[in-house]
Amino acid sequence: MSTIVKTVLSHQVLEGSQFPQFQKEIERLIESGGKILMLDFSNIIFLKNSELMAVVAIMKLVRDSGCILLISAMSEQVRMLFELTGLEQIFQPHG
Repeated sequence: MSTIVKTVLSHQVLEGSQFPQFQKEIERLIESGGKILMLDFSNIIFLKNSELMAVVAIMKLVRDSGCILLISAMSEQVRMLFELTGLEQIFQPHG
């Protein structure tokens, strides 16, 4: 059975100095057996360009490790941004 790891995103985690630490935590979760990572966007109403790039970096890290990335609780604005950028074809929405 696959291990699902749910991570709640925030603007603070996706921006600036906190992102490298968050990225290392994702790597540790994958190394410890996490096969499915779920990013919970419930605290994110919109994404700035730098935050979108951080999400793409997480996606690349998870995909390169052979794991699955799910997205949950996406706001309508974030969903529209994903559609405009073509990212909805990469991410698997959940719920």
